[in-house]
Amino acid sequence: MIQSEIKKYYLFVFLVFVSMISVDVAFACGSVAQNFGAYEQNKNKTKVEAFLKSQACGSDDSYSPLHAEPVIARVLANAIEIGVPGENIEGVFKKYNCLYTARHQEIYRKISDFLGEGKFAKYCNLEKFKKMYVVSSDGGANLRSKPSKTAKKLGTVAESVLVTNGKVYGDWILVDTYSGTGYMHSSTLKPYITDD
Repeated sequence: MIQSEIKKYYLFVFLVFVSMISVDVAFACGSVAQNFGAYEQNKNKTKVEAFLKSQACGSDDSYSPLHAEPVIARVLANAIEIGVPGENIEGVFKKYNCLYTARHQEIYRKISDFLGEGKFAKYCNLEKFKKMYVVSSDGGANLRSKPSKTAKKLGTVAESVLVTNGKVYGDWILVDTYSGTGYMHSSTLKPYITDD
C-alpha cells in the first residue's frame, strides 16, 4: 500500500512539473505581439535569458514590424543592461530583421554597439530587406493565385503584417506569407525599408 502511495506521489510531482513546462512553452510560442507586449522590464537575468531563448519557436502571421520591433528593441536593451549572454540577444536580433524599423530609437545604438560592426553587418542584409514589404491596406490585402484581380483569392493578409521574398511583376508582387505564396497588388504594400 505504501509503495502505491509513493508512486502516486511521484506521478503527481511529475505531472505538475510537466504542466508548468507546457504553460511556459505555450506562452513562448504565442504571437510576437503577446510575448513581447506582455514582457515587463525584468532584472532577473535567468528569466530574461529564458524568455529570449523561447523566441526561437517562430513568429506568426500577426507579426507587425511597425508595432513589434520598437518593443523588441526595448527588451533587448534591458537584456544588455542586466548582462544576458550575447548569443541570446543576437538570436532575437537576427530573427527579427535587425529590428530595422526601430533603428531611430535612442536605445537601438546600445544594441548595435553591443553586437559590434561585424555581427551587425552579418545579420543586417539590406538586399534581403529590400524584398520585404508591409501590408499597408486598411483591413488587410488579398493574396491571389495569379497577378490579376480576377484570380483565385488564396486568403487575406492582415494590415501591417510583414511579407517576404517579394518579386515584382508589373503592378503585382509575388510574396511569401504565413498563409502561403501568392500575388498581392503593389498598392496594398509598402517597402519594409526606406531610404530615410
